[in-house]
Amino acid sequence: MSGKIIASLPRSRRFPAIPPLVAVVVCAAWACIAVTVPGTIGPAPPFVLPVFVLTIVTLAVAGAATPLPLIAGAVPVRRQRQAMLVAVAASVPFVAALLINPDRWPGGPTPLIADRVPVFGWFFDGIMSALPLAVDTPVYNLVFSVLTDFGFYLECVLVAAALYVALRLIAALDPDIRDRGQSDREG
Repeated sequence: MSGKIIASLPRSRRFPAIPPLVAVVVCAAWACIAVTVPGTIGPAPPFVLPVFVLTIVTLAVAGAATPLPLIAGAVPVRRQRQAMLVAVAASVPFVAALLINPDRWPGGPTPLIADRVPVFGWFFDGIMSALPLAVDTPVYNLVFSVLTDFGFYLECVLVAAALYVALRLIAALDPDIRDRGQSDREG
């Protein structure tokens, strides 16, 4: 092709552990920031929106990178990168579910994680109901934020894993994919 050699993604023995650790750190950091935002209706501090966007993007990318070893060696590196971008794009409906949910009004019903995290929300709502926390306390809001963000991350992992399994199956059906990928890397 263009004579450009495409280097493989850097991998180490610890690579599979890095994206989940990043997701946990980001969930904890966002939860600490979200506790500072007042629970009442009104404007939030100006730093909250950019941090929230960065949190969502980081969780989506970490979710797409977590199951990446499923396709390692089955497809060329360029296809791995494209598959990861598609997996991040496939998480857009989960971002919409995270953002478009019933507003909380003072004195309204207890918020549900299932409203924000459609796939795993029921499980995290069960955890929240089992915890002896009073609604609208800082600890409750902290745990609610952590579980909501972690549920979003798990949804991104699920979508990426399904995409990568399908890609691996397609690659297994077409043995020429590796040969074409090798020729793309060499020339």
